[in-house]
Amino acid sequence: MAENKEITTYYTVEELARLIKASRSTVYNRAKKYGIKLGGEYTDDQIHTLGKPIKGVSKTPIERIRIQLDNEHKAEIGVLEQKHALELESLRREYEIKVDELKSSNATIVAALEAKQAKEVADIEREHDRAAKAWEHTRDTLEKQLQGMSNQMNELTARLPRLVGEVVNHQLKLAEQREQRAKKASAQPKTKTKKAPNCQPKCNTY
Repeated sequence: MAENKEITTYYTVEELARLIKASRSTVYNRAKKYGIKLGGEYTDDQIHTLGKPIKGVSKTPIERIRIQLDNEHKAEIGVLEQKHALELESLRREYEIKVDELKSSNATIVAALEAKQAKEVADIEREHDRAAKAWEHTRDTLEKQLQGMSNQMNELTARLPRLVGEVVNHQLKLAEQREQRAKKASAQPKTKTKKAPNCQPKCNTY
């Protein structure tokens, strides 16, 4: 007959003891006798073996008491080990939960920092664009002003010879007019002025 390999899980020795209707000390004693590890998972054959009584020579009352006390001590140790294993498993699960929470929290913090950094970068880029547009506007305004001044200078430069010519002609006309007036003045005859007769007083004769 093939061995039944089906696994049945029991978390405590008490459950296994109730299943085979034996005390915990008996369970530990039989497990030691038949080389079965009380790890929490058992095959049907192992459970059947643990349910068998141990055959051997009869013990004296003192030996039976000693064995009973020893088995009870071992049972208590087994219970403590089982309890300790369960506590360790609980702590391990709690640790994993805390680690997952920390990872989630870190991910949230990182996402928030990245969002903040992205916003700051976007703000800096907008400020840079605004400053660049302001500079372009200022540059265009200055270029237009410079172009206007250049056009005015070119216009003045083009008009300068004509203006100089007009000033020179005006000066020549004024000089010519002065010269003509001077000639007219010199061409007119000079009129002699009549002197009044010299009235001499009569001399008194003596």
